[in-house]
Amino acid sequence: MEPSPRISVVIPTYNRAKIVPKAIESVLSQTFPAAEIIVVDDGSKDDTREVLAGYGDRIKAISQENGGLSAARNTGILAASSEWVAFLDDDDEHVPERLAIAVETIAIHPDIDVHATNTALVNSDGSELDMFGIRGRHATEHMRLERPLGWVLGGCFFAQTLVARKSAIVAAGMFRKTFYEDMDLFVRLAARGPWTVDVRKSLRLLRLPGEDLNLSSVWRSKPVENYEALTRIHREALAIPSLTAGEKRFVESGLATNLFELGRALHAKGETSRARECFLEAAQRYPRLHSRAKARAAALFGGPAIGVFGMLRRRRGVFRSTSPGKS
Repeated sequence: MEPSPRISVVIPTYNRAKIVPKAIESVLSQTFPAAEIIVVDDGSKDDTREVLAGYGDRIKAISQENGGLSAARNTGILAASSEWVAFLDDDDEHVPERLAIAVETIAIHPDIDVHATNTALVNSDGSELDMFGIRGRHATEHMRLERPLGWVLGGCFFAQTLVARKSAIVAAGMFRKTFYEDMDLFVRLAARGPWTVDVRKSLRLLRLPGEDLNLSSVWRSKPVENYEALTRIHREALAIPSLTAGEKRFVESGLATNLFELGRALHAKGETSRARECFLEAAQRYPRLHSRAKARAAALFGGPAIGVFGMLRRRRGVFRSTSPGKS
């Protein structure tokens, strides 16, 4: 009988002395114990160091100068002594069976580099939503996913829902400092081969009132940088040599959509020349005729066309929110 795999859990933290203990305790309470809990203090100015010291040898605390989330995660990855690495953010918590789910799946699919699970999105009233369900994806327990790219670009996963081989993460280039740093790495991992997905929810993620699933308030305040990151990620996905025809269409469509949104953001900043380039490329890449026409109109007429599209979008949103069965 093969020994159970060892899994290191990496928790980056920054100025969260009051809440990081909840994340740590959720790992200490696992039904299958972590091989080690690596907490990377990314230059906190509060009492984080003292709080972490209180855990003694139950955790491995690392302090570094502030470098951001990706840098902190990468420090934890390189410090991990196990071949398998799981992630948890300092304001989230894993369910008690999180590592046990991973161990079960690794035993069934020992050749896979990445094992991903579902997420429970917890509303402020305590009710829960199912991430896979919201994204229109269906899974079972320990399900082998031969083509994970569509799931990745569909926004089905967070870093906190993955258990992955350290060697695969390092070979893929680890996390980069960018918006959508999770998706950015996941595309490179998806290019390496199959994943597994599990319908069970390993992560409880608190949703604040009015919070968008795709953009945080920080991202919304920087729409150009946001859509620049998404267009780059989709371009890198298009460069994967083994894409099927269906995957290529899917990625092309996503690239076109994000190019159009980047054009809108650039136009709002007064960068009309760059905006026009984005609209023209979107028009070339959109698979549907009406979308191509919309992008060409934006390129030709600029503000007036963009204003009309924005009005139509708002009307559709009002219709969806007031139609029976919509929420």
